[in-house]
Amino acid sequence: MKHIGLVGLGFIGKTHLEAYRHIENCQVTAICTRNKVEDFELLHAYNGSFVTDYEYLLRNEEIDVIDICLPTFLHEDYIIKAARAGKHIICEKPLTLTLESADRIIHEVTKNGVKLFVGHVLRFWPEYKAIKMLSETDKLKDIEIVHAKRLGQLPKWSDWFLHPEKSGGALFDLHLHDIDFVHYLIGEVESVYAVGNKNKYDAWDHVMTTLIFKNKCKAFVEASQRMTTGYPFTMSLRAQAAQGTLDFNLIAGENIENIDKGPKQLFYYNREGKSAVTFEKSDAFQNELSYFLNCIDKNQENTIVPLKDVLYTLKLLKSIEESLESGKQIYM
Repeated sequence: MKHIGLVGLGFIGKTHLEAYRHIENCQVTAICTRNKVEDFELLHAYNGSFVTDYEYLLRNEEIDVIDICLPTFLHEDYIIKAARAGKHIICEKPLTLTLESADRIIHEVTKNGVKLFVGHVLRFWPEYKAIKMLSETDKLKDIEIVHAKRLGQLPKWSDWFLHPEKSGGALFDLHLHDIDFVHYLIGEVESVYAVGNKNKYDAWDHVMTTLIFKNKCKAFVEASQRMTTGYPFTMSLRAQAAQGTLDFNLIAGENIENIDKGPKQLFYYNREGKSAVTFEKSDAFQNELSYFLNCIDKNQENTIVPLKDVLYTLKLLKSIEESLESGKQIYM
């Protein structure tokens, strides 16, 4: 049984808490939040304690894992304190906003001999898992072009997303998902070129990036947090290979909290026609968190989201940011 200290109870904190309820051999022992909890359903379902002092979680010898679901600008401080307390750590994406901060985090985690897992959840998303698996077969092994997008409005559950120094804008909060996945799907990048728009706080909230990979595959990736009110949250990925084309589309409600209610499709096209791609339906966050806990429990290597990939994705985002600011193609 792994005992978890959950830090933060906003949208993603509640999402993690619900996922843990369906995972065997784990228990959220304590939740650290500064806000008064008034969610009746949550209070009824949760049997652990609420605390306002993060140091309490760190001193609690019963707690094995700290799960950080806080705004991005707080991640480094909370991770380092957890590492120094000897706790294993799960942290929501993005890990942090700078490479220097990431280096400090990795140094502390390594020095203190604890494991760090970062929630790049698309790698555990059922449809994206199916895309990855198909890319490793003769049906899609020679991908030439990828189009991916993730469009919606600014999250309504908190205003810290507006500020670049706190969230990194849509570039780090939203664009990260598809940038990470196309790297996972195709490999290392040769260059990036990006254009976009900023909000009134100077955060990039609509970004369009062209990536050229070392194997000469090309990808066009778009992310937006400035879609018109009422525009449905939309995500899609099309991978065109010499063997055929895979097409995934999902249209949800107004924001990501309604993502399970929208129509979705995953089709493969080749000379023989169109066919639906079958995949195991499951919850991405349950997949992710159960995998992380299993790595801790069995002391196994994290091969799905290794820290080297987390750092590489951060490097890509910083290069995209440089391209946005300079208007130039950036070589990796």
